Amino acid sequence: MRHDSLGGQNWQTKAIVVTIVVFAIVLTLHADWSRFNLDEWGDMVENYAWGVLWEWGYFKHPPFFGWAVATWFSVLPHTDLAYYAFASLNVAVALFCLWRIAARYGNADFQLFVILCAVLIPPLSFQAIKYNANSAMTPIWAAAFLFYLRGLEARRWYDALALGVLAGIAMLTKYHSVVLIAALLIHALIDREARAILFSSFGLITAVASIAVFAGHLVWLVDNDFRPITYAATQGDGLTLDFLYSLARFLIGMLAYLLPALALALIFRSPKDGYPPLWLTRLGSLKQTVAGRALLAFGVLPTFLTVVLAAAAGAQLSVVWVLPLYVPILVMVGLLLPPDLLRRHMRRGFYVFGLYCAALLISAPIYKESIRPTVQKNMMVPLEQMSGVLDGYWLLYGGGPTGAVMAGEDLLANAMSFYSRYAPIALEANSLAISKGYLERAELDRRGAMIICRQQDVVCQQSVESIMPGRTDLVTIPFVVPGFDEARKWPFVVTIARPIP
Repeated sequence: MRHDSLGGQNWQTKAIVVTIVVFAIVLTLHADWSRFNLDEWGDMVENYAWGVLWEWGYFKHPPFFGWAVATWFSVLPHTDLAYYAFASLNVAVALFCLWRIAARYGNADFQLFVILCAVLIPPLSFQAIKYNANSAMTPIWAAAFLFYLRGLEARRWYDALALGVLAGIAMLTKYHSVVLIAALLIHALIDREARAILFSSFGLITAVASIAVFAGHLVWLVDNDFRPITYAATQGDGLTLDFLYSLARFLIGMLAYLLPALALALIFRSPKDGYPPLWLTRLGSLKQTVAGRALLAFGVLPTFLTVVLAAAAGAQLSVVWVLPLYVPILVMVGLLLPPDLLRRHMRRGFYVFGLYCAALLISAPIYKESIRPTVQKNMMVPLEQMSGVLDGYWLLYGGGPTGAVMAGEDLLANAMSFYSRYAPIALEANSLAISKGYLERAELDRRGAMIICRQQDVVCQQSVESIMPGRTDLVTIPFVVPGFDEARKWPFVVTIARPIP
């Protein structure tokens, strides 16, 4: 049963809003103060490079998270701080949806405690600041479950429409979302009370809306040989010892990420509080209501189905897949505490939250200075500075206001797409065959191209001939960019193909 309305003016409601806003700001500042580059894997610049193509799919993933990034930066400047703000906004939306879900299972104290638990766990802080397909799913899954609960409550057509749109968007974000849809569908099939919305106009509207949202990508998949699915199928070696090792890491990682929330729950307990050490009364009562059974299904089935599908596909499980799985789990953590303890000890939760935010801000510049002299994956590559040098070369060697087609090393090409003043576009996988939906040879020649590699990457440099065959007017320039440590130099080489009018 729902315990309050969004318009409630109790102090806990205000505290929840303040907590979400403050945490989003702290998370943004922490990311900006602790990093030299957006992320170590290049996911964030890749998101943008894909998104600005506005295609219905890309060779590794469906398109929605790229579209979201492109939309954000159609308004805001292309800075790291603005990107961190977007990632933090993504977290804030997830927290808001989590709050509205928690309102179905407990009073205002319970809702506040769930939000305090959420901000402490890595999937909604450190990991979520790296915006990619995994972190993008968290608010979408949360919103989908929220509208599923609303459907169970009132069966309104507009809730059905919202649920269908969100289900379609979830699949447009990452195919892993099939486990969310399957979990809700299984619950709707096996739960007698929920079955009524499945076989009704609510279920029909949801199904039609989700199919309509996904249809464009489905057509793209057929036209592009199901490339993202083929790519996903290559990310494993079958049911080997490596799979079992990845399964162990996956399950242990899930528990490890939840430990801060469990620790907060322990802080609210004391040996003489009058309750048994493991108080399961409220958790056990979930089976008595359709909303409670839905929470149990959402809390258990997506994890189980993720493991089953990974085993069937022979794909290794990745710990980062767990990010959207915590929404129902955090609600269940809150149900482990008796309500009177929540009211009695809420001040402890605020102390922990305050100390945590302070630790995030204080540790950020310390961590940043500690990694300055190191080479930590791609975090130390001076990508923005490199892009500034390349902008100069582009103008010097005949480029115009229309940006080049960027190719070469993915990280470098995608970074140029994000940071350049001239809006270049990336050549996916250095292949015109893969990029056929938006880029043909004639368009590449008209725009011109820049193939950017690290000087020591011979394989990358050899890709020039395959990208620009037969061109005799290419200009190849080695150049060096100073690193963040003021000592190391980063050598690159760029090959420029001038635009052909």
